[in-house]
Amino acid sequence: MANRFVPSELFRGHWKGLSDYRQKKSIPDVATRFLIVALPLIAGISIAVLDGRLSAPGSLLAGAALLAGGFLAAFGQISNLRVRLTDRARDYADAEAIDRDALDETAAHLLVASFMSAITALALVLAMNLGAEPDGAVRGLWAAVVVVPATYVLLVFIIAIPRLYTAYVNINSVRDELSGTHRGL
Repeated sequence: MANRFVPSELFRGHWKGLSDYRQKKSIPDVATRFLIVALPLIAGISIAVLDGRLSAPGSLLAGAALLAGGFLAAFGQISNLRVRLTDRARDYADAEAIDRDALDETAAHLLVASFMSAITALALVLAMNLGAEPDGAVRGLWAAVVVVPATYVLLVFIIAIPRLYTAYVNINSVRDELSGTHRGL
């Protein structure tokens, strides 16, 4: 029963979503997968090596907590949109397949972002209680432990937001004159 605490399926779904799945066989998006792992590590190593400082960790903690909740709320909305598409699957099996896939991908990204926001909050609480300076700032290795998951959250957020917009536009049949997915004026 300890597997309830292991989010491996969540991260596997997130990782699979970092692919081009428009064809029958998915093709991993190697560049995105590399960046989503490398950039947080580079940010964390940079903070540790340069003895970086987080001056207001309390504000970051509040932000991480709000993000965790916000991502869960967005997941609820995505889940409702997915139910609508599932209900219409008989009539639009092929036409909306990409939209269903996009919502499935986005759901995993939002849940991973929420999970990593919670990890960021936990790292901040630990850093503030175990490694804070007298003025409350967190620096060096503790700051790096916070920056790695926070950077990951930012990157997943950047991935998820355009997916949410595309899903909204497609599912709600937004007119071309108002749709950012339509290239014309």
